[in-house]
Amino acid sequence: MTSASIAQQNWLDLTGYQLWDLVGIDGLQVTTSLVGDLAGRIAPFQSFETTLDQQACSVLRLCEGNFRFGLQGDSTFFEQVNLADQRVWLRRCKQMTAIAMPEAEGLALLPKIAVAKLPHRLEGLQPNCAAPSRIDGISVLIWRHLYQGQAVFELQMAAKDAATIRAIC
Repeated sequence: MTSASIAQQNWLDLTGYQLWDLVGIDGLQVTTSLVGDLAGRIAPFQSFETTLDQQACSVLRLCEGNFRFGLQGDSTFFEQVNLADQRVWLRRCKQMTAIAMPEAEGLALLPKIAVAKLPHRLEGLQPNCAAPSRIDGISVLIWRHLYQGQAVFELQMAAKDAATIRAIC
């Protein structure tokens, strides 16, 4: 694929979308208290959709006690969470950004340009699953899930790499 043909992706508008990480020894317990028992029933790199404070939210389990939240809209809910007695930190991922493409485009494009970190695979990546990957040597987390009711592939990367990834994709 040439850069010209690839750069014409139909990127979705993620204005107002924020990534938040909740990390630490008590991460599972805190996440369960925020979004319910489903948090403990998913494996690393699996996800589910829910609402937090009446806002759409995607929850991705990164590892045993680490979770990433994709929140559309106002972040005051997270800013008001009391974690004083918990062994976790919760912060907005200001150094990261996300871009998303419709699922059909991702299914056709991503296996051709991205290499998943073993044991993950992009071919056959199921909905509500993610795969740590590299695109042209750049670390990207590729997450297949719903965004505002639409099936998408969300690509998360360092904010400094977003323009390069957009140009490649």
